Amino acid sequence: MSWPVFKMALRLRLPSTGFAAVGLVAVLLVVGALFPAVGHSFGKLNIPKGVADLLGGADYGTLRGWFRSEIGSIYGPLLIGAMAITGAASSTAGEEEDRILALVLAYPVNRSRLIAAKAGAIAAVVVIIAGAAWIGLIGGVALAGGGIGVLDLGAFSLHLAFFGFATGATALTAGAATGSRALATGAAATVAVIGWLINGFAPLVHAIAWLKYLSPFYYYTAHDPLGGGVDVADLTVLGCAALALTAVAMVRIGRRDLRA
Repeated sequence: MSWPVFKMALRLRLPSTGFAAVGLVAVLLVVGALFPAVGHSFGKLNIPKGVADLLGGADYGTLRGWFRSEIGSIYGPLLIGAMAITGAASSTAGEEEDRILALVLAYPVNRSRLIAAKAGAIAAVVVIIAGAAWIGLIGGVALAGGGIGVLDLGAFSLHLAFFGFATGATALTAGAATGSRALATGAAATVAVIGWLINGFAPLVHAIAWLKYLSPFYYYTAHDPLGGGVDVADLTVLGCAALALTAVAMVRIGRRDLRA
């Protein structure tokens, strides 16, 4: 890894990451403060199982279900995925489109080390967002009256971080392979959305139920980190996927003629 490249890439992402982290904490505090007033009146929505799975079980009557549905199923992965995807696409394909990447590589930095540095910076962004989620959840649960342990909240944030690693690595690979920011962003977003849909609806059809194992959302939510703690196997799958995709990105960018 090239530390100067890592520090520069992270410095460029820090302003937007800081705003996103503060916004996430604020949202979590508001969600927690709302639960005593409206949470118990909702209860569990009577909707089809696939739709309920997409909404984190659609259980709004308990504090765990409230945060699982309000934050865990959509807002949390949407924010961390968006930050990882846009950051990875901008720092690879975006810089190539802006004619910056070839200039950086004119210095004694080989392409694999550059990709490793870019990946490290995006991973740091993901960690910051996941850390903000943990802080916001602790505050939100306190405002809601308590009931979820700090370790379970940390488990959820850790699973969220590993989901972000895998999602960001998808964009990193697409950006390194195509040199197009639009294609990298679109491809990674498509993979995330399709994975979200597969995780919700594939289990309803026995013949295609196995497809859920191809979705990053399955490893992010299947064993309910907010209620059951860390699942090492799920984190291993997401972590290995992120590392494998980053390795592919290193190979792909080394075989392409970059825009000068």
